[in-house]
Amino acid sequence: MKNPYQLPVQISNDFNLKSVATVYELSHHDMIYIYHHLKIGQTVQLITEGTNLKGDIRYKVLYKNFTLGYVYLGGFFKNYYEANSELFATINSIQKDRYMPVKELDIEVCIVRLKNVS
Repeated sequence: MKNPYQLPVQISNDFNLKSVATVYELSHHDMIYIYHHLKIGQTVQLITEGTNLKGDIRYKVLYKNFTLGYVYLGGFFKNYYEANSELFATINSIQKDRYMPVKELDIEVCIVRLKNVS
């Protein structure tokens, strides 16, 4: 009998590793001009802007050239992001009050396919 919980032997070619990150400093930039256009599933651009004190990579989050805030990608995923000066992510969740700018914004960053090592 085959074990239904057995992991596949090889990684699928369409396997992507994703991480969810919170966008910080939402009220410090262009959010008041663009918040009413943001919807779950839309694409945002991330451009590297150095690191923080812990060594996590700091990315500026842009939507149509408007700065929304910054995300910090570190820990386990840091090595996957270091070589990328520009990434793309999708909006995962938005929290706001009616007719007010966004209070919380989470994005889902997708790491490019992992390489098969044999």
